[in-house]
Amino acid sequence: MTTHLLSADYRLPGLDVVARLGAVAPGLGPDLLEAVPALRGVVVLSTCNRLALLIDADSWADTGCPAALHPLPGSAVHGSDSRTSATHGSAAWASSADAAPSGLGEAVASFLAERAGLAPGSLRLSHLAGAAARREMLAIAAGLSSMVVGEAQIVGQVRRAAETAAAEGTLSPDLVRIIERASATARRVAHDTELSSQGRSVVAVGIDQAAGHLPLLTGCRALIVGTGSYAGATVAALRARGLTDIAVFSASNRAEAFAAGHDLRAVPTDSLPEAMVRSDLVVTCRGVGGPVLTADVVAPVAAERLRSAGGAGRPLVILDLALTRDVDEAVRALPGVVHLDLPGVRDAVPDAEVRQVDAARAIVDAEADDFERTLAGRSMDPLITTLRSHVGKIVTEEIERLRPLQSRLPASTVPSVDGRAEARVVAGGGVVRANSASGADGTVAVSVAASETASEAAPEAPSQVSEEPVITLAQAERALHHLAARLLHQPTVMARRAGQDGHEDAYRQALELVLGLDSVGGTHD
Repeated sequence: MTTHLLSADYRLPGLDVVARLGAVAPGLGPDLLEAVPALRGVVVLSTCNRLALLIDADSWADTGCPAALHPLPGSAVHGSDSRTSATHGSAAWASSADAAPSGLGEAVASFLAERAGLAPGSLRLSHLAGAAARREMLAIAAGLSSMVVGEAQIVGQVRRAAETAAAEGTLSPDLVRIIERASATARRVAHDTELSSQGRSVVAVGIDQAAGHLPLLTGCRALIVGTGSYAGATVAALRARGLTDIAVFSASNRAEAFAAGHDLRAVPTDSLPEAMVRSDLVVTCRGVGGPVLTADVVAPVAAERLRSAGGAGRPLVILDLALTRDVDEAVRALPGVVHLDLPGVRDAVPDAEVRQVDAARAIVDAEADDFERTLAGRSMDPLITTLRSHVGKIVTEEIERLRPLQSRLPASTVPSVDGRAEARVVAGGGVVRANSASGADGTVAVSVAASETASEAAPEAPSQVSEEPVITLAQAERALHHLAARLLHQPTVMARRAGQDGHEDAYRQALELVLGLDSVGGTHD
């Protein structure tokens, strides 16, 4: 496999472009998989500060092969647009060699640009490949690449992105392994460091920034507009700071269900202005469609608050946590209104404690190194499969030699597996009898008899029959399969170890020399 991570975030190309991409993220995985044939799997991670595409591609995708990169008719990845470089940037700890030029990156960037209505060739994505991409995915899940370093929500967003990919049929087995290791890494960072325990998140930073413009939050009233992904986190952050008078409004009639689930007051769909007049803090987190709070909506509310005794001395603080802006920019200029948004939250993010960040990065590095060793071991899977098939074929052949056939004589002699002794098979049987003692010529007698053809078997002395251990043919098959499994265990373990230690070629050559098997097996990147 070849792993790619293409992303747009708050650093490159910025939140405005991320908002445009986030608006077209639904259904992106299946469409991208159809448009670019080289892809085997896609996970689309869309958050308030990034759009990341974790891609599993054929190993020949970056060769520029037309079969890998040519899209289906009607998509944007063709002609001169596909030659525009989309490779830019790297993870904080990735070397410049990790971010290699990629025809696949160009194809994906061109597809995204047309989908989001951006100018051809204008979209610049950060692009990591191979081990660097997998390492960065682990860092993302651990919150180390977030706008608020150490945020805890991101790992849940990663898991939900994988669940969506699974439901849409774009989650490949290789991507499953990456997501599982990313989740495990995030849990270890949360357990072994204090980074996530500090309650760092976009919502928490935004609420703290809003609190600076208000009296004590314990005496304030809040209104949440929208029931998007940040709505629940907003409720928790407000209550953690002592603000308990919270109402919720939803233009899509979801307010009552959300309010019931969080013990809030639901605002009727026709009562938004009145609810805003009674509120000191309005937090928007819809993230769909255009602005819901325009200057025409907010201006009368602000004026009413300035006239009323209850609002005297208190500005109306509006915190817009939506990536696609729920609040019109013109609201910022209204008297009596404080307008805060994601770019402002980004600028207000406090630096995380260096010691905790360093500890978290060390965990990510250790997990990434271990994961690469695991993948190196898995690169021997095709060879192990061939080895097992080879041994399984031998076992099957030997079972067929024991299995009675109608064309056989009532009793016949067949060579044993190692050629040093012979076995006597009686046709029509289902029972195998093996003599405990060998003859003078080194042969061992094995007889197979069944109830319906027992009369066909050669007569045996009573004492001889009683001394012979009796097993069914099915038991003989199980014994042979068990023997094969035991014999294959150590070669399998050593094959994975050879892959992890970089001795793949030496192991293949040894296996070919000993067993005559052709060298097989692909490698991951």
